Amino acid sequence: MPTHKLPLTIAAIACLLTTTVSATYSPSTNTNLDNIISLHAVQQDMHFLASDQRQGRAIASQGITEAEDYIASEFEKLGLKTFADNESFKQKFQIHHYAPKEISVSLNKKAIATKDLAFIGKQAHISWNIGNINVVTISASDDLQQVLAQLNSAGENALVLVHPSHAELFKRYQKSFLRGIKTTKLKKSASLVLALTDVTAVTEVKVVAEIAHNKLNVANMVAVLPGSDKADEFIIYSAHHDHLGVKENTSADKIYNGANDDASGVTAVLNLARHFSKNKHKRTIMFVTFTAEESGLIGSNYFTDFIDVNKIKAMINIEMIGKSSEFGAGKYWMTGFERSNLADIFNQNLKVNDNQVYADPYLKYGLFYRSDNASLAKLGVAAHSFSSTQISNDDDYHQASDDLASLDLEQMTEIINSIAHGSASLVNGIDTPSRIELPKPKKQRLIF
Repeated sequence: MPTHKLPLTIAAIACLLTTTVSATYSPSTNTNLDNIISLHAVQQDMHFLASDQRQGRAIASQGITEAEDYIASEFEKLGLKTFADNESFKQKFQIHHYAPKEISVSLNKKAIATKDLAFIGKQAHISWNIGNINVVTISASDDLQQVLAQLNSAGENALVLVHPSHAELFKRYQKSFLRGIKTTKLKKSASLVLALTDVTAVTEVKVVAEIAHNKLNVANMVAVLPGSDKADEFIIYSAHHDHLGVKENTSADKIYNGANDDASGVTAVLNLARHFSKNKHKRTIMFVTFTAEESGLIGSNYFTDFIDVNKIKAMINIEMIGKSSEFGAGKYWMTGFERSNLADIFNQNLKVNDNQVYADPYLKYGLFYRSDNASLAKLGVAAHSFSSTQISNDDDYHQASDDLASLDLEQMTEIINSIAHGSASLVNGIDTPSRIELPKPKKQRLIF
């Protein structure tokens, strides 16, 4: 797979047009949404994707491979095309995982307890002493987050002595660092070691640590449904097919099925593909399910290296639609409501059915930049996530209890119907949402 951006040309798309399709779907002639999406198909997809047999669809696991094969099989049945020069519906790549293993630190010949240490980086072996390491002291009045951000941007090895007054924030970094680093790019080989201590004057340092480097074979699932008059313009329907796998917890159920998060979104993508593959449309449609969303949007970030974002007119990312929203069953909301006019387009299309998409009621959670839409939104695409879950009081979120028994598949089917209806003028080339204002560039993170 080349790493340069691949232009999506009209000629390239035109050569894919080999399938004759039926009448155009339009809001004015398709007002009976019950017949667009099949509840039976929704149930079938969900029972496969969220089954205990998938073992929570952790990245690089047998369970996620089975889910990917299922998605590929459904794309194949619909006669969809592969993307760019991909050999299959799988956009394969590797994730580098750098996981902390062992560490010991002594200051002035006194050992620091392991519970007071945290470290992260990409070096297989660390062996530091006072002569070859930068020692940074964080006092009670210093901003720990700001200092670590600066060190991360600098990308140099450092031993950071953190005053005990920052213990609570230190523990959060410690927990985060234990997960290690997952990345598709070989960043600078530097490490940070944090020690929670009141020591400030250091005359002798000894740091010894080991970091494991594993390569994970993963894949996004990407299918193309070529358009007609505007084949060089793209609408994306997306979700993520990974989840948390099998984890130790206090309950008998160790499988984190991810039924709502996000088998529900993948099911929506599959059923939208079934629907739109039966209808003429002017724009080319891409159906994408991303891997490694739970690892920091890795799959969708990788995907952006292979597209011309100026040709992507909208991204409808579907995330957790298996539960009734606070607006009622079958109702849903959109992140970043005011950042483009995509919601206005949806609501104009939905008016004929006396329906609408609502604004994100959970702004304090910053959801707009926490799902795969963010990877394209930061490049200016009208990319938003659509959800129904009441995230502020969802006891099943990232728990083993996120299984089929917790969901309402009938209302979920209604939402998928509504998304198809609300986005119809996009795929038909009638409406084009405004672009999202580009965010201010952030400092590059070279270590974590």
